[in-house]
Amino acid sequence: MGFLTALEFLTRLRVRRTPLGDLRSVAAAQGWFPLVGLAIGGLLVAIDWLARRALAEPSAAVLVVVTLVAITGALHLDGLADAADGLLGGRDRDERLRIMHDVHAGTYAIVAIVCVLAMKWAGVAALPARARYEALLLAPCLARFAMLVASAAAPYARPEGAGAAFHARAWPIATIAGAATALAVSVALLGAGGVAIVTLAAACGLAAATVGRRFAGGMTGDLFGATIEVSEALLLLAIAALAQRDWLHAWLLA
Repeated sequence: MGFLTALEFLTRLRVRRTPLGDLRSVAAAQGWFPLVGLAIGGLLVAIDWLARRALAEPSAAVLVVVTLVAITGALHLDGLADAADGLLGGRDRDERLRIMHDVHAGTYAIVAIVCVLAMKWAGVAALPARARYEALLLAPCLARFAMLVASAAAPYARPEGAGAAFHARAWPIATIAGAATALAVSVALLGAGGVAIVTLAAACGLAAATVGRRFAGGMTGDLFGATIEVSEALLLLAIAALAQRDWLHAWLLA
């Protein structure tokens, strides 16, 4: 049931008749987040395979990015937008949290969304064939592992919120389970090079936790969404750059 809870929270898919439940039930299922990301990656591979048979690769890359937005219902992009407005527009911790809680999008939000989507498109468009499917599978998986690392590394910024359960339930079981999934999938797809990519994902999570602590007193739901979005973009770019220089080699799908 934990996987289904994570799937329904992170995507627009609804496979059960019962309601999703509150954030505490989601927090208890967060160890499944990387596996849900892998399932999202499988959808991206299918869309990319179909699109490249009818369109040029740059156009196929657009459809992959749009699919990633659609399957998540722009949930994480909304978090990115609020986080950008709060972190860049607020003068102190309380003001940043207040701005993040505001539903209106400002200039920083729009710029952040455009930049991250452009980075994702650039990453997908630059992927060589020898690592393309591996990258599309791994980026959503490892980005959600990065969010799990951030959840474990930093407290929730609003102690009165239900989201505080994310930090309380992240360590040790959820984080270790998520790390095992991320590492196993990465090594299976990229061999030894997968260890470097998992390390990059963990670094993204730790960086997000550091930013959250420094500027907001901890993580929030918006910062979790921003962590996933930025991590996906950076992972796609990193895998594309390393694969183009022949520093990453596909293993399982070779």
